[in-house]
Amino acid sequence: MATKKKSKVKELADSIQNPKRSLSQLKWEHCDGWTTDHYLAHFRDVMYYYRTNYSGKDLKPAILMWMAANGYSKQDIAIYKNGRDWRTNLTMGAIASCLNNGMLDEREDFNNGKSTVAWLKGAIARVLEESVDDHDEEAVQEKAATPQPTIQDRIRESSLKMTDDIEDALDNFSRDPEAFDPKAIKVINLLKAKEAKAAHARVIRDFYVHGLNELDDLEQGQDEQLKEGYSHLSKSQIKKLHTFYKEIVDACGMLMQESKVNRAPRAKKAQPKEKIVAKLKYLKTHEQLKLVSINPTDIIGSQELWVFNTKTRKVGKYVAAEFSELSVKGTGIINFDESNSVQKTLRKPEEQLKEFKDSGKVQLRKFLEDIKAVDIKLNGRINEDTILLKVQ
Repeated sequence: MATKKKSKVKELADSIQNPKRSLSQLKWEHCDGWTTDHYLAHFRDVMYYYRTNYSGKDLKPAILMWMAANGYSKQDIAIYKNGRDWRTNLTMGAIASCLNNGMLDEREDFNNGKSTVAWLKGAIARVLEESVDDHDEEAVQEKAATPQPTIQDRIRESSLKMTDDIEDALDNFSRDPEAFDPKAIKVINLLKAKEAKAAHARVIRDFYVHGLNELDDLEQGQDEQLKEGYSHLSKSQIKKLHTFYKEIVDACGMLMQESKVNRAPRAKKAQPKEKIVAKLKYLKTHEQLKLVSINPTDIIGSQELWVFNTKTRKVGKYVAAEFSELSVKGTGIINFDESNSVQKTLRKPEEQLKEFKDSGKVQLRKFLEDIKAVDIKLNGRINEDTILLKVQ
């Protein structure tokens, strides 16, 4: 009879509890006598081993073991244990595993002499703060009977099943980062094919945004632990991984925004806005520029409307006439000031539209003025190439 394959979590726990059975890559015995090069090379090898064989969830038991051995209260350990598994990132679990296996807390020629334990305690503190509301106090204090899964649990389970192709892509990156192409998978198309809704997109985004934040911190270069943890990858490989994580998070954001746009507005008997905009033709989404139109009913009663024509690359602003409000009639905008409602051609749409999305009300006042192009009067017509960017 074939022997049942040991799970990664059990293998890891055994390697921590019984050093004689641990893999050679995980050992830190006598590391205080190693040379600088030996110590740094071993750290890189160990981190690479964990990153290519485990996930943050797999390494969560290592953190719990380290907490138990380092003075944490039973309540804190219970909170961490009962918290959402995705709150534990892989770097935390790998560092805890290294410390469990004998890695030094401080060493002058490693991480500029900073305390590895202090870094891990800070990371654990953040997770504890975020995990307090994951379960109610009774569930933390005592082990209760397993409850029936809630709607949120079912949504989370179905959401994570939608990420199989994404996880396969990340596995391919781990095996061969040089050959990895972050644009090979159109995440937005993948999630739409799996019929992901806004609730699913929110769960998936929260699952991967931690990885994106970690890579953002790495890019800033202020965390020596992250530098060492990713030192086995080149800058171009790290950039590929960052691009892929951002693609995932942006795709989820688009699905959530589309859901808001497509959500039927509450009907008002006195002013049926949905009927007023029924004939308005506009472009709902533009995947290349990652643009999503607002709900056209928001135009009615507004003072300003920003639009972008994806075909002519012109961005424009409609300004309501004095003592009036913008509205829609047929396929066009009405009640706008013809002298102050202008548009300009963008030379670099991707960069300039990103600046637009990041601008607040004050910056938007000068947005058109700062574009070096000729003013062109708007005529009120909206067509299938027009994205409805923003109203005020």
